[in-house]
This record gives sequence, C-alpha cells and structure tokens, in this order.
Amino acid sequence: MSSDTRDVVVVGAGIIGCLTAYLLAKGGLKVTLLEADSVGSHASGFAFGEMGAIDGAGLPDPLLEFSLWSLRRHEPLAKELFEVSGVDNEYQARGRLKLAFNDEEARAYKKDLEWQSKVTELGVEWLDSQEVVKVEPLANPECLGAVYLQRAAMVEPYRHTLAAAQAAEKLGVESLLRRATGLVVQGDRCLGVTFENGTIQAGMVVLAMGPWTQQAASWHGANIPVTPLKGQILRLQHSTQRIRTSLHYSGSYVASKPDGLIWAGTTEEEVGFDEETTLQARDKIMGDLLKMAPSMADAELVQQTACLRPLSGDGLPIVGKVPGWENLYVGTGAGRKGILWSTGMCYGLADLILTGRTEVPGVHHLDPARFQRD
Repeated sequence: MSSDTRDVVVVGAGIIGCLTAYLLAKGGLKVTLLEADSVGSHASGFAFGEMGAIDGAGLPDPLLEFSLWSLRRHEPLAKELFEVSGVDNEYQARGRLKLAFNDEEARAYKKDLEWQSKVTELGVEWLDSQEVVKVEPLANPECLGAVYLQRAAMVEPYRHTLAAAQAAEKLGVESLLRRATGLVVQGDRCLGVTFENGTIQAGMVVLAMGPWTQQAASWHGANIPVTPLKGQILRLQHSTQRIRTSLHYSGSYVASKPDGLIWAGTTEEEVGFDEETTLQARDKIMGDLLKMAPSMADAELVQQTACLRPLSGDGLPIVGKVPGWENLYVGTGAGRKGILWSTGMCYGLADLILTGRTEVPGVHHLDPARFQRD
C-alpha cells in the first residue's frame, strides 16, 4: 500500500460515500473510497428509488426546503453523472398517488394538503375515487380518494450509486475493498484509517457507513445515534398490467419500474443487523399491494430482497463534522429517504469540507453536534 497521504478517505461506498467522493474529487481533492463489500451492496443498491419530498420525517419543519432542494438537484445530477460515467440512473418523473381508505386517513391527508398544496412545483391536489381511477386504472376503486403528486421523481437506486462511483473513478478517486477497523489519531485530528492489514494516511476522513456508523463510535467517542431499519421489497412480474403512477398506502408502495418488473414494499423492522428475507414480510407487502391494486393478485413473485437503512435517533440525517474533531466528518441517518436526500447531504457535506460553509438549505439542522447537547 502506498504511503502517500490522501486528502480524504471516505469510508463506505453507498450513495452517500460515492457521491461525496465524486464531489470532493470534482473540487480538486485526492480521494480514496474504502468499502468492506462492494459498491451499493446494502441499502443504496436495494432501495425503491422514489423520492417522497413532502412525506416523512422532518416535514414540513425543519426540512421542507432541504427536501425540495434535494429533489431539484436530482435531474441535473443524473445528466451530469451520465456524461461523466456513461451510466444512466434511469431518472424519471411521473405521478404519485397516496390512497385513503377510511375517513380518518382522508381527513389527515387533507390536513397535510393545507401546506403541501403550496408546493406548486409538484402539482399536489386531492382526487376523489373516480378521479383516482382515471389517473391510475389499476388503483382500487374502493378508496375514498388520494393525494396526487403530478410530478414525483424516481431513479433506479443501484444504477444511481454505480453512476456516482464510476464518475468518481473517472475523476481519479481510488476505490479499495477493505474493511475499516479504526482511525489513526493524534489529539483531535485523524491521520488516517486502519483496516485489517494496513493503514491509509489522510488529511480528512468521512464516515459514510450507513447503519454501521454506530459501530465506529469506539473510534471517535462521539454520540452518533444510528440504528438499522430493515426494509424488504418484492419484485413481481405481470404479463399484461403496468402501473402508470406509483401507489402508496400505510407506508407501503407499488410501481412499475424500467426493468419491466413491479416493485412493491416495504417493511420497517427494528431487528438489528439481520438482512434475511421473511415470509411474514412477504405476506404483509402482498396484503398492502392487493389493497392498493387488487388486479395484481395473479402477479408472479420474481425476487424478494431485504436491506438495512440507517435511521438516526431523531429521524433526520446526520451531516457534518464529528464533535470534538478537527477533520472527521459523517454523513448518514437518512432512513427511508436516503436516495432523495443523498443530493442535499452530499453537496452539503462536500461544501463543508471544501469551504467550511454551504448554501444547501437546512443543513445546519443536520449537525451531529445536536446529539451532544443536553
């Protein structure tokens, strides 16, 4: 192993690590990307890839502007990464329907519409059941209605991660298959990263280890609360049916994807680092699928996958300098929204490393120091 010092070592080759490495290399830094398994081999490669910019944790306060910034950045980034890497992440924009099946759900959705409808760029509105079926003929006509986003966005997550990784390599980023085991430190500074049989010297270190970030706590001593949130997805084949939009209900979703398959998910399981698929998850997802689109009853199951998403202690991403350190940074904790938030997280993190500040809105809410406060 060369003794040359890198400007930055990024630990983890999911989307956060790969895209951050690309942006840092684009900024002129010498970067090494360190990964224990392979590019996109965990959550980044097995996610759904749709971007729910007005649903979930941190919305509308404090992360609405961060989410919208992240969403807007995906289309030009897809073009940029394709030009550099030659890998198409299959970015597309299409409709998204969030179905309500009882009065309580309908009231809650309409309440959220009071602020969601102000996000005019997404074209958000309420549709009654007849209007829902006109937009998506495969939607269950027994629904009471749905929140409709005319301009939702989606990428194929593995290709998105691969595009970032290969674009980074085109700019000179060195990729090594090594399992990081610790940090080389001197006072409050990192001098590099250790692995099973060696050391890489570095001027800065970025921890982008997904749910495994918490296992690095013994390396740096700071509180970075991240736990694995298991999610499972079914991929199905149907000979005639294709869903025009995506359908959502009770935390689950279904959509036709560019690979010709129908993807349905997901679960939220707090079971540690267990990545095995289960019959219980299959049955739960199929139940939600048939609630949303009953005509999918004769779809053939092709594949079932499971992955571990990094969930932070407060549900918001963790982006910035690790408290107590001069040159140690972290990017993790996006939960179910890692693909959407990857742009805001990575551009914000790269800005902080390169210039010490960022204009990505809302990144100050993601500072790891928030977990050190009483």
